[in-house]
Amino acid sequence: MSSEIEQGQPVRNGKKPLGRRILRFLLLFAVGVCVLLLAGCAITALWYQRALERGGYTESWDKDEGRVLTGLSYGEKEANRYDLYLHKSIDPKTEAPLLLLIHGGSWVAGDRGDMAYACRYYGKQGCITASMDYSLISEGRPEITIGTMLDEITACTSALKKKLEAEGYRVSGMAVGGLSAGGHLSLLYAYSRAKESAIPLAFVFEKVGPVAISKEIWGEKNAAAMISLGTGKQITRDQLDTPEGIEAADSLSPLHFIGSGSPPTVFAYGGKDDLVKPVHRDKLAKALEEHHVPNIRVDFPNSNHAMWDDSDCTEKFREAVLQYCRQYLKLATPK
Repeated sequence: MSSEIEQGQPVRNGKKPLGRRILRFLLLFAVGVCVLLLAGCAITALWYQRALERGGYTESWDKDEGRVLTGLSYGEKEANRYDLYLHKSIDPKTEAPLLLLIHGGSWVAGDRGDMAYACRYYGKQGCITASMDYSLISEGRPEITIGTMLDEITACTSALKKKLEAEGYRVSGMAVGGLSAGGHLSLLYAYSRAKESAIPLAFVFEKVGPVAISKEIWGEKNAAAMISLGTGKQITRDQLDTPEGIEAADSLSPLHFIGSGSPPTVFAYGGKDDLVKPVHRDKLAKALEEHHVPNIRVDFPNSNHAMWDDSDCTEKFREAVLQYCRQYLKLATPK
């Protein structure tokens, strides 16, 4: 008798025991699934990386290119931090533009690191750049509003002025810019609070920032929710057309504050954006033209809210920002 029969494991037609064959199949199946998952993850990661590159959301900064001062404080709150980028090409004896970048995240998420790519890129072009954190709206912190964020931008400009003076740098002026919710905050600050900035605000630049919070654009339900969160006042659908509701909506809408003295504006929106729809672009363009505010509009016809499907437009947007830096902030023209 074979040892297998002695051990109580039947042999069927010379094949391996059934339990072993099942176990082997399961192991091979599991390995196959893992290989497929890893391949899928690798392909997804590669696609995502290339998408980021197309959108201009990546930029290197070698240790020899300059200094990055991280986690600097501009206030007492945990979120009151900023990073400062000082490229080696900037001569402290010569005035340089300051660009303050504000991250997106629907006013409830994101952090200053999200704008590192922009700080690095514009830093290499001769600008002093900074990206800031700000207090985020959350269910457990009803005291945080859009007004809080605007106050913190002012506080950050004061801290930047003091820090740059301490570091021995001369600033010709400042521009504020951002993406999505950061674009909204940039526009709202530039049009309604520019005079509060410790450093004179020369222009504003942004991508896909909401320009109005109204039921016509967002629908009654979304508009009421956004106004309530943004102002800290409970506004219902029925109150949207009341004086209180209109005043609350206007306080969050950059369009409401545009006038003949508004700062020059660079703006970009995606033609296929289902979140911040092209109507925002059209309303902003119309208001700027009506009030004769200098502006540069860059359309991304094939892009959604991520703005990464028009690489040529990314370059046009960057050049528009640099054009205004040269025009309004004394940035040297490249040789």
